[in-house]
Amino acid sequence: MTRFRSLPFYLVAMLLHLLFLLIFGTYEMSPAGPAIITQFVAPGTKAEAASLPPPPPPSSQQKERELVKKGSNTTSSTPRPTMIATPLPNAAVVIASVPTPTPQLKMGDMTKLSNVKVSAIYGNRLGSAARGTAISKYAGGGSGMVDKVEGAVLRALQWLKQQQNSDGSWGAAYKPAMTGLALLTFLAHGDTQASQAYGETVQKGVQYLMDLGRKNNGRLAMSQVEYQHAIATYALAEDYALTQISDLLTVLEGAVTLIVKSQCDNGSWNYGYNTKPGADPAKRPFGDLSISGWNVQALKAAHNAGVKVPGLDACMQKALGFTRAVYDDKSRKFGYALKGGGSPALVGVGVLCMQFLGAGDAKEARGGLSTARDFKVDWMKGSAASPYAWYYITQAMFQAGGSYWVGWNREFRDEVIKNQKPDGHWPVPGSTEDTGEVAHGRKEPKDASVYHTTLLCMMLEVYYRFLPTFK
Repeated sequence: MTRFRSLPFYLVAMLLHLLFLLIFGTYEMSPAGPAIITQFVAPGTKAEAASLPPPPPPSSQQKERELVKKGSNTTSSTPRPTMIATPLPNAAVVIASVPTPTPQLKMGDMTKLSNVKVSAIYGNRLGSAARGTAISKYAGGGSGMVDKVEGAVLRALQWLKQQQNSDGSWGAAYKPAMTGLALLTFLAHGDTQASQAYGETVQKGVQYLMDLGRKNNGRLAMSQVEYQHAIATYALAEDYALTQISDLLTVLEGAVTLIVKSQCDNGSWNYGYNTKPGADPAKRPFGDLSISGWNVQALKAAHNAGVKVPGLDACMQKALGFTRAVYDDKSRKFGYALKGGGSPALVGVGVLCMQFLGAGDAKEARGGLSTARDFKVDWMKGSAASPYAWYYITQAMFQAGGSYWVGWNREFRDEVIKNQKPDGHWPVPGSTEDTGEVAHGRKEPKDASVYHTTLLCMMLEVYYRFLPTFK
């Protein structure tokens, strides 16, 4: 000990350093991990669908609010507002706070898309809270009405999810059209392939339509193409606008091109996409307004999604000319193929076409709106054709706003909600039971339930509808 104390200080310090080095040298060091992660992360598990609220009226407002609160978490995406018509930027997940290149998403990237922080793309303006705000503003009735509307929508979406066929389609006799309508209903709620609860459902439906298009050179339906192809194209255009999935574009361009090339000389669309004059030009020169309505919606959606095909703009202008031509100043109604006549459904179709084609302030649109003020929604006096008419009138009145919307909202809102079945679907108006009637006496039970449910659900989604067509 005396000798150790007599050693110089620097030698003592050196010995201590050597001792510490020997001790630490016996421990194995772990290699350092990467400091920055910038990649897509596929979710490890699939999220289950939210619990459905009980059928209205709720037994307890508190329980209903809680169920709607759960339902509001069914989507991980917050879609852009319907007022925006410019294409969205491509989606990318950036986990680290460093910039990363934006990828072109493909259909095979859905596991990546499902984890996208879509709020970074769409902003935080249209989440579940904004849905509630929109319902309160446009539906009226305060927080209790928010619960009723969103509860009805969520029940319908869950029912639709359960009705999907194994190949991704809906329906039986009219699969392309029913698939298109079902997809539009999910998309209107903000549920894209990024939805935690319904993303897989949407993905399968979109893939079904894409496979049809690839197999048939852009044609999405082989029967009743004038309706089915148009509705399916409408759905693909809205999905592309919301997701910008590059794989969709080729099929979508082919589908839109078919619509453009199938327009008749007078600006209408005809059965079977026949462009030749009719056998009785005095009664039906070419096509009609009912068929044209779905084709106009498809073109408008494609145009707003940024789809570029030759003749698209000119085609939409010709469609506007046809819509004007079948309007009658005296009756303030839109006719079927010529001036004269005009059902409530055609009034709704005509006004919405005018609005979508940039003439919402024209005399024809204003006249149709004034006529539509007198229309009523009475479930037990309705028929299989009623949801078609109510759907168009609802969209047109909402676009018009003001007193038009206030009166029509009061007319349809409660009547639609109270006639929904506990499982989430709607039967055929005029009955409390499922008659299996699609329209005009045609009975297709599997298609009928999907058809009526989607149209009536989209009426309730109009309060916040996310489809970019509604700019």
